[in-house]
Parts: sequence; structure tokens; C-alpha cells
Amino acid sequence: MSPRFAPVLVLLALACSGGQSASGPAPAPSKAAAPDAAVRNFMQAVADSNIAGMSQVWGTKNGPAAKTRQPADWEQRLGITQLFLRRTPYRITGIEEVRDQPDRRVVQVELTRTDVEGATCTKRLPVTVVETRDYGWLVVGLDLTVAGTPGRACAPPAP
Repeated sequence: MSPRFAPVLVLLALACSGGQSASGPAPAPSKAAAPDAAVRNFMQAVADSNIAGMSQVWGTKNGPAAKTRQPADWEQRLGITQLFLRRTPYRITGIEEVRDQPDRRVVQVELTRTDVEGATCTKRLPVTVVETRDYGWLVVGLDLTVAGTPGRACAPPAP
């Protein structure tokens, strides 16, 4: 083989390889070994605008939405969740057991919201997680109504 064809063969080999490009999808979050890890994985996927990643750590006791495709409107739910929580600093403040449900925990998440006028407020978001046999801990529920609407004025606390 002539040396002038070597670069062509290298390029051809690279083009035919099955490797993923640097601009490929973000890697999947790892299986969460603890309730707070599930929430951290979920919030990281939210921050990355990675709906596919969110669907791997959110679902039902039967598994992640990415595998089970449940609930039926999972893509819409995750899209809305991402819009509500993106660019929201958070910290985990506690983990509570759920009475009579040993496979569930409620992870307390403190969100720091900033409205259009620059005022900040803190919202407490309870996130329910479930321990699955095959997928570790998964996020199964969160109530976005307590998170407040992004960009809107921080409402005064209820009396």
C-alpha cells in the first residue's frame, strides 16, 4: 500500500466506526443507590435540559419512564417539570420515611426562586421517590404547584 493512501484509510475507518460523536446525547444518569441520589440525578438532568436523562430517573414503581413508557403522558410531564425547575438553585434538606410504604421516601428540596424584579424567596418542594428492584431509587412524584411559577413574584407565605 502506498503511504499517500494511509490518511484516506484512517479517515474511512473513523467514519465507519460506531463510536458516538462528541456532540451526541448526554450520558444516562447512574442508578441511584439512595433517595437523595435519585433527586440529585433528576435535578442534574433538569439543569442539563435532558428530558431523556430525566426519564431514566423518573417513573413508577415498575421502572423508569424511559423503559415503561408510563404514565402515558410522561414526556409532557417531564417537559413541564423541566420548564418549572430549570435554572433553579436547590439543596436537599431532609429525607422522610412514608408511613406504611417502606419502599418510599419523601426528599425535601429547598428551591431558591428569583422573580423578574430580582426578589428571591425559598420554596420547599417535597419529592417522592420509590426504591425499585432493578433500577434503584426513582423519582415518582413532585408537586410543582408549591414550586411557584418561574419569573413571577414570590407570593407571601400563607397565614
